Amino acid sequence: MAKRATQNDVAKLAGTSTAVVSYVINNGSRPVAPETRKRVLEAIKQTGYRPNNAARALLTGKGTTFGVVVPDLANPFLAHMLQSIEDEFYDHGYSLLVADSHDCLKREEDIIETMMSQQVAGLVWYSVDQPPPAHLLKDFARPVVFANACTPTDTGEVAGQRISVLEDERGSAADLTRELKKRGCRTIGHLGGPRGRINSAERSRGWFDALDDGSDGNPEDHPHHLSAPYTYEGGWQMAEHFVNLGCDGVVVSNEMQAVGLMARLASLGVRIPDDISVVAMHITAHAEYCVPALSGIHVDMADLSAQIATSLLGSGAAATIVPTTYFVERASC
Repeated sequence: MAKRATQNDVAKLAGTSTAVVSYVINNGSRPVAPETRKRVLEAIKQTGYRPNNAARALLTGKGTTFGVVVPDLANPFLAHMLQSIEDEFYDHGYSLLVADSHDCLKREEDIIETMMSQQVAGLVWYSVDQPPPAHLLKDFARPVVFANACTPTDTGEVAGQRISVLEDERGSAADLTRELKKRGCRTIGHLGGPRGRINSAERSRGWFDALDDGSDGNPEDHPHHLSAPYTYEGGWQMAEHFVNLGCDGVVVSNEMQAVGLMARLASLGVRIPDDISVVAMHITAHAEYCVPALSGIHVDMADLSAQIATSLLGSGAAATIVPTTYFVERASC
C-alpha cells in the first residue's frame, strides 16, 4: 500500500515550510506570496495530499463533517430528508457522516458515542423513540438538532446548543381523518406504528380527535385502531383486518405502511378508493407512483433542511424548528 502523502512531503516538493503549507490549506491570516502559494498548490496536486479533517477538528475544535443518525435508511421519507440535508450542507461546504440505527435503541446509542468521538461538527438526530436519550450528549459541546421531537427536548445541563424540530403530527393525523370524513367515509380506521412509541401515539391521538365518535380512553384500544411496524410488511399484514372491520377509510401512519396496505388490498380485490380510501402521513415522491396515487401529508423538505442548516451553522439559530406541512390530494381518497 502506498504511503499517504503528508504536509512534510508537500513542503519539501514546494521548497517551503510546513507552516506555509498549513497557511495555504487553511486560508490562514498570514499572507503567502502568490508564487509560493502556486508552488504549494502544485505540490499538493503532484503528491496527492489530502488534509486529515478528523485531525484538524481535534486540534482546532472545528470540523467540516456533520453526523446524521436515522432509524431506517430504507424509509423513503428519511431518505428524502437525508438527501435534502446533504444538498443544503454541500452548498455550505460541509459533508455528512450518516448512520442507520436499524430501529435499535442500543445501536443508536453506540452510533451517537462513535460520532462524538469522531469530532463531528454537530448532529442531526432522528431518534428511534421520544424522548431521545439526550443525557448521552451532556458533554458534547457542538450543536444538535433533534429531528423528530414531539415536544421540546429536555436536555438538562448540556455544553452545546440543542434544537428541536416540532412537527404537529397529531394535527396532521386529525387533518387526514377530516379529509376522509369530508369524502363521505363513515368507518375510518387507523394504522398506527409500534405501540409505546410516542410519535405513533401522537398520530393515533390526532385520528381519535377528529373521529369524534363518542369513544373515550386510549386511542390505541379503539376497535378500529391497529398497530404495526413502520414497514411495507406491516401495512400488508393489517390490510385484511381493516376489510373485516368494515372500514371504508384508513389513516396510515407512514408511506411504507400505506404502500404495503394498498398492495394487499388490491390482491384481495378491494378497490381504492371506491371500497376503501387510504391516506398517509409523511408521503414522498414515491406516493405519486402508487396505484392509485397516494394522498397524504407532505413535509416541505427543502424548507426543513434549510432551517436545520441555519441552526447547525450558527446563523440565527432557533431553539425550535417548525416544518411546513400540507395535504396533497391524489387518487387514493
